[in-house]
Amino acid sequence: MAEPQPNSGKILYPAVALLIALSALFGLVILPRLAPGASGMVGAEAPDVTLPVAANGEPGARMQLAELKGQPVILDFWATWCGPCAVQAPILDRIARRYEKKGLVVLGVNVDDPPQVASQYALKKGLSYPILIDDAKEASAHYGVDKLPSLVVIDRQGKVAAYLTGVVDEASLSEIVEAAL
Repeated sequence: MAEPQPNSGKILYPAVALLIALSALFGLVILPRLAPGASGMVGAEAPDVTLPVAANGEPGARMQLAELKGQPVILDFWATWCGPCAVQAPILDRIARRYEKKGLVVLGVNVDDPPQVASQYALKKGLSYPILIDDAKEASAHYGVDKLPSLVVIDRQGKVAAYLTGVVDEASLSEIVEAAL
């Protein structure tokens, strides 16, 4: 019977850890970009939705997407319990502030929380863009949202320029926004 090699774990464990890390990276970064819903909407007219404002807008107001035609828009579908959404929110806030003077409108579309919870979350995170509530899941259905976060970038003509799921890094999102401006 062969005796166990005392050094075999020195190579095996780091190799397994590296494999797990690469798999996680692939799952978080590459796979979301391959989502089937994304390709079907790009180039199509953005569905019009009207949603109530929960934060960073007129109390009791409703925002209608069609009224923003002529401006590039990012719809960020999110929820307070979503960890990747919490990572994406500050990136979106920086993008919103950076491109505000160029006409970009960023709208956070909360899909799963009461308005007061979404509002408190936005306040705690220091988010400057309007937070809307999709309590009837109407906007989510129109945009085929089945993963969070999901970002829909709409160009000035009202067409879907990009549909992304998962966390999108700031540099990539800036590139997409620049193209939509």
